[in-house]
Amino acid sequence: MKKTILLILWTLSLLLTSCATTKTEKSYKKIEAGQAIITNIDKEEGAVKYGQNIDGFTDVTIVDCSKSKNRNLVSVDLADFEEFDMDFDFSCDLKITSDKENEFDIIWMVNELNAGFPELARIKVKNGEWTHFQGAKSIALSGKRQFYISAAGINKENLKLYIKNFNLKLSCDDIGKDKKAKINWADERSLAQAYAPYFDYIGFATPKAVLQNGQVIKGLEHQGSCFTMENEFKPDFMFAWQKPSKLKDFTGEDGKTYKVPENTPVLENIGTILKIAKYTNLKMRGHVLVWHAQTPDWFFRENYGSNTAKYVSQDEMNARLEWYIKTILEYIKDWEDKYNEGKRIVVTWDVVNEAASDNASESSWLRSDSNWYRIYKSDKFIVNAFRYANKYAPKDLLLAYNDYGCSSVAKCAAICKIVDAIQAAPDARIDVLGMQSHIGMNTPITGPNSFETSVQKFIAKGLDVQITELDIGLDGQRYNSEKLKAKYKEFFKMCLANRKNDSRKGIRGITLWGTIDETSWIYNNNGVKNHPLLFEGNYTCKDAFYGVLEAADEEK
Repeated sequence: MKKTILLILWTLSLLLTSCATTKTEKSYKKIEAGQAIITNIDKEEGAVKYGQNIDGFTDVTIVDCSKSKNRNLVSVDLADFEEFDMDFDFSCDLKITSDKENEFDIIWMVNELNAGFPELARIKVKNGEWTHFQGAKSIALSGKRQFYISAAGINKENLKLYIKNFNLKLSCDDIGKDKKAKINWADERSLAQAYAPYFDYIGFATPKAVLQNGQVIKGLEHQGSCFTMENEFKPDFMFAWQKPSKLKDFTGEDGKTYKVPENTPVLENIGTILKIAKYTNLKMRGHVLVWHAQTPDWFFRENYGSNTAKYVSQDEMNARLEWYIKTILEYIKDWEDKYNEGKRIVVTWDVVNEAASDNASESSWLRSDSNWYRIYKSDKFIVNAFRYANKYAPKDLLLAYNDYGCSSVAKCAAICKIVDAIQAAPDARIDVLGMQSHIGMNTPITGPNSFETSVQKFIAKGLDVQITELDIGLDGQRYNSEKLKAKYKEFFKMCLANRKNDSRKGIRGITLWGTIDETSWIYNNNGVKNHPLLFEGNYTCKDAFYGVLEAADEEK
């Protein structure tokens, strides 16, 4: 049920910032729905008078605006509702007197930039006449905002406002919760420990900057047991956005010699990240070897030329693909052998990412807007990638196909066709289906044609499942921490119900795509704030975090 705060002027429960610049008097009123600052009256002798008898009405508030240097005539402080999605329901009666003008354009509005400074009521008011204002609107408050009468274009000299029957009702799903101290993720129970009996790991995606912050690392290694680099293992980063300046010979599987880069990839960057993983005792997911995005165009062109050069033949592309996969996988294996006693740090690689079409059909299921498809016109590059990965990867390194939108019936069917093609190749290996899991509040988690349906279809293919990029968007709903908590809890309970064990394939690991809301890739979605993760601000635990813990506790 929504909680409501009612602010009423004539009972002095209005927050009026009226007319003076000195002697600020603040009072706080405890109300049942929660703690709110509801009175903050800037006073100067004669500027504001309450309880006046005017025109036969009692309890009229008079505001003498000529004594104010404030920009706006009247304002209600909304600071307590920062970051809430509020419903406003407003009404009042207003009269204006002035010896300067006969008509005034009066606007009651909120200074919320992201919503375009929304207006609740706007009326042309005639000098000396009572006018009724009324309006309602839902507004997401992204900062410390105010509800006020705009003074734009109004001469405040000898201007007086008379206000009666002021009612401002604010409602929001989250108002009224008991406020509790927010706990830093390094000081709260560990998700990794809570889920250790059920999954191989709990992981987080991180940019490199996070790995260079000692305080953040402390929390990351407490809450997680694995991490995924958001970008640093993608081809663009491996090549450092540079064309090769030196070439060397590489013998393709067709026995022919092809030219491949000699001075790229930038393998030292991998080594630096592996050192951090070793130091923190965290495992890693490798993301990604083959992708239509963040791969340089010249990698597909004759003589590594510009985008006007011809595409290479399939045979030459096979050689380049094999060389690239061999180079990356062998470097990591050699590093692990030398510096980590041969123990795996990188435990899974996303060999191919997002190759299924968003508009998949029975006859056309591959993404066609990629250089890979433009050269091959088939799934051959996908199959070859898994062949080469199997050839050069240690046998205890899991090989994954990774994609988004997996709960779509058509997309799930397309991914299954890709899996079939890989499994049909005798020298290819695929162990894991990576489900990116960028889901929303409206995504069905269980039931017919749900996320769970796709999980079970992939398991039926003989694959384990990893949840690789989990976050939960609002899907147009207002943000409500309890609802997000419930959605996360439902999702993790579904994962627990479908986990891998000794007798069956299943979900074996979960990675959150980010650490805190404010750095999430979907935090600010065209001006609409999402709150998609388990932590926020200075790495403090949200209600959603406790929902995930509850799911583990109830499994015991």
